[in-house]
Amino acid sequence: MKQYDVVGIGGTTVDHLNVVDHFPEKDEKVVPTFSSIQGGGQAANAIACLARLGAKTGFIGTVGKGAIGQCAIETLKEEGVDTGCIVVQKDKAPALSSIIIDKGSRTIIADRGDLEEMKLCDEMYETIKNAKFIHSDAHFPKENLELVKFARENGVKTCIDAEPHTPNSEEFVHHADILIVSRRFVEEKFGRDYEKALKDFIGFGAKIAIITLGKYGAIGMEQGDMTCTTVPEYDVGKIVDTTGAGDVFHGAFLYGLLQDWDLRKNMMFSNVCAGLKCKKIGGRLGMPTLEEALEHLEKWKI
Repeated sequence: MKQYDVVGIGGTTVDHLNVVDHFPEKDEKVVPTFSSIQGGGQAANAIACLARLGAKTGFIGTVGKGAIGQCAIETLKEEGVDTGCIVVQKDKAPALSSIIIDKGSRTIIADRGDLEEMKLCDEMYETIKNAKFIHSDAHFPKENLELVKFARENGVKTCIDAEPHTPNSEEFVHHADILIVSRRFVEEKFGRDYEKALKDFIGFGAKIAIITLGKYGAIGMEQGDMTCTTVPEYDVGKIVDTTGAGDVFHGAFLYGLLQDWDLRKNMMFSNVCAGLKCKKIGGRLGMPTLEEALEHLEKWKI
């Protein structure tokens, strides 16, 4: 059985991205200045980032029938991700996100197809047992949570990326060893006191908790040291598109954990990777190589 640094669990989609010079009005037809079709999905992007950085990765998920579903799988394979645990549901429509990018802002129409559940199999459980970490985006709330619980029962560390609309998102929070969530998640679920939220997350059992703050960087805390660590965003100049920046942060942070970096260095590295991604459109095109990321990290003085 293969050994993995990190196995992702969740949604893997295809993103159709269009850059426009203005957001279309009602009944208006616009021609994009640039278009791209890329693999997408929160956990899938994070795992693709890890693979590009050099980690041994696999992915557990499900896709619908046809060319779109196959594209979601192939774009992970191209990064070196083991896709043997992605199940094709031949009777279901695939997931496809349409993204409009206007002056750096993005509007996402996320069509999840009719993939309502992820069918679990023995190979998925065996794959998890052979990983150091799993990373779940709670895309399939029931099945993802079952696999997260299984990972913890078998000594595999869990990293969670929860969304506020996930029905059982607060239950996921209680099963995280590493919890990295957005400012929006915290404000909708726990209020605007970030320090209190981080302390709550550590109290729930997380070893490390981080809140990503977009252009304001990130704030984090770790068990045993209840002081906040803050890191600003990494300034890359002109930002083209923020799609997938949070996903890349997750992947980069997990890479840093594999290297046993301290919290501050790891948060800086993750912000560097997320910032570099924003120089190109989509969640995948701008993901840096390890050499590129380390070069920028070495030059960043804060």
